[in-house]
Amino acid sequence: MGDCTDEKMEKFKEKLSKLLFELITDIPESLYTPSEDSDEKIKKIIRQSALKAATVSATLSVPAGVTGVLTSIPDIAAIWRIQAQLVSDIAATYGKFAQLSREAMVWCLFRHSAAQLVRDIAVRTGSRIVVQKLSFAALEALLRKIGLKVSTRFLGKIALRAIPAIGAVGNGAYSFYDTTEVGKTAAAYFKALADNPEEPAAEDAEIV
Repeated sequence: MGDCTDEKMEKFKEKLSKLLFELITDIPESLYTPSEDSDEKIKKIIRQSALKAATVSATLSVPAGVTGVLTSIPDIAAIWRIQAQLVSDIAATYGKFAQLSREAMVWCLFRHSAAQLVRDIAVRTGSRIVVQKLSFAALEALLRKIGLKVSTRFLGKIALRAIPAIGAVGNGAYSFYDTTEVGKTAAAYFKALADNPEEPAAEDAEIV
């Protein structure tokens, strides 16, 4: 029984890493365009996305146990897609969608929740953060580590799902917070690109 459970847990982690890689390599398009009130528009976009993520997460909350964990993949996928779309919309609203690389998407999605894992892909130069390119193998390895961290954290919440009402509220609240943080990171990153279009000097860079 224990071996079966361990096998299912490993399968969950593997699926999560694969899902994350697919998400990062398929950046969503955006219908937003730059405007004079970009900052205010982005605040609304962030709040709308956070509310949407919270609703989806609360609605899709599942029972505790191995079965619940395995069937939670659609929940996680839906939240990540909402957050990825949010990053794309923010980039487009600041007129910087062309600068939305796979590495920049990773930075925006996980800067607040996996800071130690993503810190080496970005350097601060003055008021800007410059995201560095990674090789395919390095990006894949990074996403695998992030997937492992996320799945480990998620497995620690299984007990919360034992009580449906509390699980739904707790998951919804966390998704709202998580999505808001993603939005804040993306807004700061692309606003800095929009305000300081010149490429900063390399000697001023420091890892963040």
